[in-house]
Amino acid sequence: MNRARRQRGVGLIEVLLAVILLSIGFLASARMQVQSMIHNQNAYALSQAKYLVLDMSERMRANRDGLRGGLYEGLETAANTTEPGCVTGGSTCSAAERVAADRHAWSVALHPTSADAVPLLASTADIAAVGRVTRDAIGGAYSVSVTWAERLDDGHAAREVAVRVVPAYLP
Repeated sequence: MNRARRQRGVGLIEVLLAVILLSIGFLASARMQVQSMIHNQNAYALSQAKYLVLDMSERMRANRDGLRGGLYEGLETAANTTEPGCVTGGSTCSAAERVAADRHAWSVALHPTSADAVPLLASTADIAAVGRVTRDAIGGAYSVSVTWAERLDDGHAAREVAVRVVPAYLP
């Protein structure tokens, strides 16, 4: 009886347990926030990759002569590409010049020319962000693809989005 009357308020052990439980809850909440940010960034990169692939496929469809002539075959983005003079000079571009202009526009999105510009897709030392156009020798269809580095919990992994362009179906 005497012992029960002397204890008033909350004991030190109860306070310690409450602090530990709250700390675990806050740490779990912080981890969920970090995971959410990683998933949001990956979803943003996926949408940008889809935009880049569809943009190039539409550029190819607009340049029918270049597409049918095989000028897009083996096309790959690179840093420091140059834009043809016909684009900035206002003259009519040939099919080959339009292919060069398309490659330049695609390359600038993945390999910005200015120091303060940010590429649309991430790269690492092992995984480079690159756009490619390859042609199927048998069917004649083109594959337009973009590869980039996607962030995972334990590092990065290569991710790719591709679309097929079939010249035979162009009007």
